[in-house]
Amino acid sequence: MRNAFFAVGLTFFLIGTCLPARAQKTEAGLIAAWEQTQKSNPKTTTFEKIKDREYHFATKQFPFDGTLLVRNVVIDDYPQTGSASVSRGTVEVELQGTDEQFHRTYAVSYAQWNQENTLYWTNKSGRWLPSKSYFEQVRADLPSRGAIWPLLVGFEWTGFLALLVALVIFSMWRNGRRMKIINQRSEVTVQRSERNLQIAERNLQLQEENTKIFREILDQLKKNSAARS
Repeated sequence: MRNAFFAVGLTFFLIGTCLPARAQKTEAGLIAAWEQTQKSNPKTTTFEKIKDREYHFATKQFPFDGTLLVRNVVIDDYPQTGSASVSRGTVEVELQGTDEQFHRTYAVSYAQWNQENTLYWTNKSGRWLPSKSYFEQVRADLPSRGAIWPLLVGFEWTGFLALLVALVIFSMWRNGRRMKIINQRSEVTVQRSERNLQIAERNLQLQEENTKIFREILDQLKKNSAARS
């Protein structure tokens, strides 16, 4: 019986030690998965391990052919949401011989390459996944979480264009309504102006008529005064 327990324990131990390093949520597993990611990059021309955490690295993504050093490894565990458990692992590296000018000149290409230094572990995959593979998995899982996800993920550009068209139509309708109100107010203003002009002309005519009558009365009074004299 003791031998049987010993055999079972030895079997589990051997299984644990024989698992691929990249399938373990440890620094060693993360580095092993990261090494595989760098090797599988089609733009990598050379990736050879010199010693622990030191590599000969060359790439066509930007002009570099030299020594790559792993300076630090960071693993962040995120709070579990439902049945999902995610950890993010980042391999912080140094490309020896590069300076600030290098990073300014090749900022975009270096940033794209640097994304591959971050991998993700999920309890679903049970292994370290490169960023691209991880987000593809997330995208594939989204439709099952609700009817709204396909609109946000599968048809994001269609939804965006539809929203843009709706906003344009609403803006045109709103501007048209404003112009209609302005035109109506302008018409009222014009009508009022025309009415005021007509009233002014009428008042002027009345003044001219009154002046004419006043002058006729004054002339008649002068005539009567002359006749009496």
